[in-house]
Order: sequence, then C-alpha cells, then structure tokens
Amino acid sequence: MRSISVSKDFSGAKLWLRGSVLVLAGFLAFSTIYAVGLEPMVYLHDTFHDIRHATGFPCH
Repeated sequence: MRSISVSKDFSGAKLWLRGSVLVLAGFLAFSTIYAVGLEPMVYLHDTFHDIRHATGFPCH
C-alpha cells in the first residue's frame, strides 16, 4: 500500500496575515485618535485631552 502525503507550507501566509492585521489595527487606532482629536464636543475633548498630549498631537 502506498501512502501519499501532501505538505503545505502556510508560514508565509500566516506571516502576511499577521502583518496585515497589525497594519490594519495601527491604522484604526491612528484614525480613531485623529478623529477624536478633531472632535469639537467638549466631553470628548476633555476625555482624550491627556492622550493627545501624550502622543504629541497638537490640540491648541
């Protein structure tokens, strides 16, 4: 009886997927901070004021 084994290497695909998820998460985080930084509502401004200063985002 013969046995046929198929070897599939997904290491490149996994690395690409992890990189894509990391880039997407970074873009989402940056977009959220940027949008909130430009938000004129007082309570959002006060909530994220220290975060903007900590990340170097100019707010005044």
